[in-house]
Amino acid sequence: MTPADFIEVSDGARTTGTAVRTAARNAAKLSAADRSALDKRVRDAFVPMHEQLQADPSADLHDAIMDTMTAALGVVQRTKLSEEQYEALVRPFLAVGADVPAWASDPS
Repeated sequence: MTPADFIEVSDGARTTGTAVRTAARNAAKLSAADRSALDKRVRDAFVPMHEQLQADPSADLHDAIMDTMTAALGVVQRTKLSEEQYEALVRPFLAVGADVPAWASDPS
């Protein structure tokens, strides 16, 4: 994904609304250990893009990581979420054409 994609994702997340996304994140809660492992995987995935995102003054690396973490949380916990909750977490990535698993698919 490009810095412009991450800007669009952040805009889409704001459009979805904080209350809706917070409720969905709460429903997708992980144990501390699992959340830490997911956070590490997401942050590690940003290492190759770090300089590219930092070089674009309109992109925000922190927002990109947090938006990705939110979507990843939805993906790994999708069997515990309603379709609406899942959509609230991944919709911004779908809007930019990211490959996101279907809600009803098995996360294994």
